[in-house]
Amino acid sequence: MKRLIVILLLIVSFSTLTANNEWLGKDKIAHFTGSAFLTCWNYGLNKDFFELSHEDSIYLSVSVNLTLGFCKEYSDKHLKKTKFSWQDVVYDTAGIAAGLLLINTIR
Repeated sequence: MKRLIVILLLIVSFSTLTANNEWLGKDKIAHFTGSAFLTCWNYGLNKDFFELSHEDSIYLSVSVNLTLGFCKEYSDKHLKKTKFSWQDVVYDTAGIAAGLLLINTIR
């Protein structure tokens, strides 16, 4: 748990840098924290409200969050006419992993 807190603090401190780097920035920390929160929330909803097993709740939570991340990037490319950001997908995936660590640590 201490390692996770240190990693989160490092990410937050690096995200405040304003360098022209596609891997750092406030958008990336939003992807990370949003994915971590949604993973925990979705797990809790599946486990407690729908009464699914631990494993099924994990699989469903990860699947839903990965799908949301890819759909968001797809909409950025095709609806907003910007670009598909693989960096955002990486931060989404890291956030999902952090959410899973929190779930396994807390529950």
